[in-house]
Amino acid sequence: MQRLREVLDRVYRRLVDLLERCGLPRSMPPLLVLGVLAVVTSLVLAVLAATGHRGETGADPVVISPAAAGRPGNAVVNASRAQVLSMTMVTRNRWAAGWSDCTSGPNCKYAAVIDRDGARATAPEWPVPYVTLKSGNEAIAIAPPREGTLTGDTTMMYQLTYDGPLLTRMRYRLSTSTFQRGEILSDRIVPGRIVVVNPQESSVRMLDTRGTRSPVCDRTSRCWVLGGIGRTDVLWTDDGGRTWGTRALDSHNQLGQLAVSPNGRTLVMTAVTVGDNGQTVASMRISTDRGGSWRTVDHPPPALNTPPLAFDDGTALMLGGRGGERPRLYRVRDGAANLDRGYPGDLADLEGDAQLMYGFEVPKRRTTEVVLSTDQGKTWTKFAPR
Repeated sequence: MQRLREVLDRVYRRLVDLLERCGLPRSMPPLLVLGVLAVVTSLVLAVLAATGHRGETGADPVVISPAAAGRPGNAVVNASRAQVLSMTMVTRNRWAAGWSDCTSGPNCKYAAVIDRDGARATAPEWPVPYVTLKSGNEAIAIAPPREGTLTGDTTMMYQLTYDGPLLTRMRYRLSTSTFQRGEILSDRIVPGRIVVVNPQESSVRMLDTRGTRSPVCDRTSRCWVLGGIGRTDVLWTDDGGRTWGTRALDSHNQLGQLAVSPNGRTLVMTAVTVGDNGQTVASMRISTDRGGSWRTVDHPPPALNTPPLAFDDGTALMLGGRGGERPRLYRVRDGAANLDRGYPGDLADLEGDAQLMYGFEVPKRRTTEVVLSTDQGKTWTKFAPR
């Protein structure tokens, strides 16, 4: 106790001397002196905490006015030879579409359009194609880095909110082997790699995992990817990449596509080979028990334009056919693929689920319209996403 009193006396005298140099009288009550000390200490700790937090998480996301970011993208979308490159629909009234214009100069130009409950906005021009993604109940557009890697070039995110359009420069994070719920996995931002997109904090990072393609997460938060060198393996995780299960599906073909139904019970894996006539289907397998067992699909189409759509009822729908011919819709049921009677025309892409499936058309070698169906392909509605 005596030792503590000596220390306090020494500190108190030094504090009084310091306050006197600042113009405060020595006659200040001891409690007031200690109060000043407490306030100063709190301010110092707050500054240190804020500085440390910024050093750990990086600078805040930079929100840029679309008008100040570059040339308006309307010229791209409304060009006479503009084409739709990508489409993501959350609902019939919430979607994002990527557009290109490769006729107005030596280099192609790209833009994106977002519709949010009837309000539409167009992202600025970008030198590489926009990637459209689903983020919760919103559709967003990502402008990937021009160099095809997350090592310095800018990546942008375009959103349409209640307050209007937002163009945000995304922060680069160090690559990790894990991810969190609400983050998006995509293999379209950096070729040959899976990228983790965090729309809430406006950040992107590489995912270090054995999987390199076809990432998809179901409603149970199980996420699936395909991997393998010279082969095709399916991998899955229930804990954000901390642990993975794996199963070999094809020992000869590396290229492949994976489709997973919303409840995660139906999976369709397609292995493809590349030849003189493009990509052809080497094998197709389907699982209706969450990947526990797999069955070879009989009579698959010779080639696929896009990955199949897997449904909760154990069936699948896909767009395919022979090379050089107009693609057709195929239905997989009871382990076999057969032509489906519902066909909207010149469909060139197929995405979505049983409640809302969609794809863009190429009626005259130029993609300008999108068709959608809410009854699994029995009837279709057409519109231009611009």
